[in-house]
Amino acid sequence: MPKCPRCSADVAEGDSFCRACGAALDSRAQRRRSRTVEQLIAEYVQRIADHPDDDSAHYSLGLAYLYNGQPAAAAEQFIEVTKLAPDFADAYAKLALAWGRMGNYAQARQAIERARQLQPDRDEFRQIAERLQQLS
Repeated sequence: MPKCPRCSADVAEGDSFCRACGAALDSRAQRRRSRTVEQLIAEYVQRIADHPDDDSAHYSLGLAYLYNGQPAAAAEQFIEVTKLAPDFADAYAKLALAWGRMGNYAQARQAIERARQLQPDRDEFRQIAERLQQLS
């Protein structure tokens, strides 16, 4: 079975994107995704310039950076979200993913534990925590 070049997860023949991490698996899909994500980034940067306290815009920009392979920029946005909306569990989970991609596993574990405190029944948060334990 083929493997994702980014995360080594098993992928099915013909998949355009990895189901585990979202990485593009062929160059055409990657180019289309890159153009789309770059457009989204520009739109969210402008929205934040107009509305700096818009936690949703910061979160969306963080997601766009994360999907674009820019975990440090993503982490900055998710940190801002946690300041603006301290009970937004998904922001902590995405921050954990960004820090994990940067190799900052201690910080990533702290962030995912905060997400789990806020929403203890979320199975995806448990899975992220387990994966971070394996990586560090």
